Amino acid sequence: MSSPAPARRRLAPAGLAALALAVAVPAVLPGTPPLGPAAASAAAKSKKKKPAKPKYTVEGELRKLRSSKAISAKDLSTWRTLYRDVTARAKAAPKGTARTELLGVLQNTETIAARRDLTASIAPSVFLTLQVNRDWWASRPAPPDRSRPIVDGSPLIWQYYKGEGLQIQWLATFGLANALSTTSTPAKLEQLRAIEDEALRLASQRAGGPAWQYLFDFGGGAPPWGSGMAQATAMQSLVRTSAKLGDPKYRETALKAVELLRRSAPEGARSKQKAGDHLLLYTFANTRVLNAFSQTVSALHEVGAATQDGKVNALYVRAERELRAELPSYDLGTWARYNIGGAKETPSYHLLSRDNMRSLCRVLTADAGTFAAGRPVAGAQPPAPAAPYCAMADRFTLDLQRTPTGPTSRARTRAASPSTGPAAPGVDAPDTGAAVASPAVSQP
Repeated sequence: MSSPAPARRRLAPAGLAALALAVAVPAVLPGTPPLGPAAASAAAKSKKKKPAKPKYTVEGELRKLRSSKAISAKDLSTWRTLYRDVTARAKAAPKGTARTELLGVLQNTETIAARRDLTASIAPSVFLTLQVNRDWWASRPAPPDRSRPIVDGSPLIWQYYKGEGLQIQWLATFGLANALSTTSTPAKLEQLRAIEDEALRLASQRAGGPAWQYLFDFGGGAPPWGSGMAQATAMQSLVRTSAKLGDPKYRETALKAVELLRRSAPEGARSKQKAGDHLLLYTFANTRVLNAFSQTVSALHEVGAATQDGKVNALYVRAERELRAELPSYDLGTWARYNIGGAKETPSYHLLSRDNMRSLCRVLTADAGTFAAGRPVAGAQPPAPAAPYCAMADRFTLDLQRTPTGPTSRARTRAASPSTGPAAPGVDAPDTGAAVASPAVSQP
């Protein structure tokens, strides 16, 4: 049986204000009586009580998986031994970073088991994460927080989140695969194959299809959780890899992976809106983020155009329609919000949003000519208008030229866009003076 989950400081990025996930904590919890002598005595006694053991434990869930023949006897033995070894090392380690990180990864593993999410499909990535952290913290120093150290023997990108240990960075991994798919160098293509084969091996089932889940606490989300942007980027890279390497298995997995984006949160990443579907950055947070959503729509456009898959095309049409409807909600006239109702984007996120607008402007402009020539385009119907994205890309470019380090005050000089002319009355959304959002970490 596993020991009670160790207490530790959970990850609380500075960017939670921008993500609109921060929750004010009352001075006295609701229903808590004033702390008089009797209450203080009762509180002291309650502190001495041992925490209740979780109903579902790591070893218990592994035994159930073995009983149902979902995993092999070898898997049971290997993973149970690994879990016990990490637990023993964490208990024996002196106070310090190594002990804190091992306890953090152990608690994430125990949280997954306690939520009954330790399935046969997610177990390989869960125990790979335990193994990587056990080996790293046995002899290696702590890398800089949020850095991406090279993990020997793994083709994936790993990232260090203080208090959470080393974790698979799926978005960065699939971003690297996208870049490698544009090359023809044999060594790089072998690297691409290694990345995608490992991604297929570690894909877990969520929302009715393969998914690449994150296994640590982040911004109020307990593991495991998914990301609409990471999922769409995974699909995009797998479709590109399939074409590049001539192997249909990657394309087949990509098309199955659309289910996470078709299923509503929190199981999936879909959030139904008036105009269509917003695809959430995080399955655990109904926060609508401009750069993430626009990147997701762009990836779906590419997958839909390349495969003409009915489910992907239908999802792309609903998502693009919703993105177009949401654009004014992000627009401050002189800058953009990171998320609807939130603070302004950092300059780096504003640049990313601008690049996403440019990408959609370019592909939708091309779609108009392709469709007119009688050839299929993403969505399998007349393409969406490119103008809203082209205009916003031009506007964002002016924003970055005007204030390259980001807005610093409410006062702004309104400039004419080269493509749209002077801003029309009402275009400049009220500037609330909200601070520029500065997420402390890149989006997982």
